[in-house]
Amino acid sequence: MKPAPVFLPAILRDRLGADAPEQLASVGNVALLDEPLLGLISSRECPGHVLLETLDLVPEWAKAGRVIISGFHSPLEQQVLRSAQRRDGRVVKVLARGMTDYRPTPEEREPLTSGRMLVVTAFAPIVTHTTRETALARNRLVLALATEIIVPHVAADSPLAALLRERKLSDAV
Repeated sequence: MKPAPVFLPAILRDRLGADAPEQLASVGNVALLDEPLLGLISSRECPGHVLLETLDLVPEWAKAGRVIISGFHSPLEQQVLRSAQRRDGRVVKVLARGMTDYRPTPEEREPLTSGRMLVVTAFAPIVTHTTRETALARNRLVLALATEIIVPHVAADSPLAALLRERKLSDAV
């Protein structure tokens, strides 16, 4: 799937200022960015009970029509993505790399074609691998686009904890 440019939502310039990306590239339903977005961000490692408690919330989010925005990179985030897709939930997946062509997973094909999914990136196509820096930039974008933020678990002294302190979102944890 070939990505298309996206007009930057005004909220990005308001929240990120000079750090706002020049542009976004996308595949899928761009109109999802006009909806209130539920930001989901979590450390890679988290206790099993936190994973289960978070997954218990996905059916009500899907039923309420919430649009979940995340990098869907950590194991918890990946499980939420799978659960939302099974329930015909709507999601915005933010990549930590560029894309010249997007190859959806088999689970993503139907949500992309039916308008229930958007994949976006702020990175140029030459950025082909996720790094710690691109992951943090991706998480900043998720936080900037989200109307509400859910942080099920943050590892102490992790880059995510530092990012949340930087964004003064420690109360979201």
